[in-house]
Amino acid sequence: DEEIMDAVHRWAQVEGIFAAPEGAAALAAYRKLRGNGFFSSGDRVVLFNTGTGLKYLDTIEDEKEVAHRKLPTSRQIAGIIGPY
Repeated sequence: DEEIMDAVHRWAQVEGIFAAPEGAAALAAYRKLRGNGFFSSGDRVVLFNTGTGLKYLDTIEDEKEVAHRKLPTSRQIAGIIGPY
């Protein structure tokens, strides 16, 4: 579902949470309910995510992003894992 995949990407970008699609479904539902005025301004909402997006890399990765991604050079990798 497009809304769920959008929620997966949004949660990762905004909160740093790499949610599984089933966990991101809670965020998608929340966003829809909030948009419909279901919640009051003082409501506290808790979303649970018990899965990891790492199990779904083949499903979650955007094919357009993968096609344009450049592989890092060995110099870039060395700078991340230790002094070069």
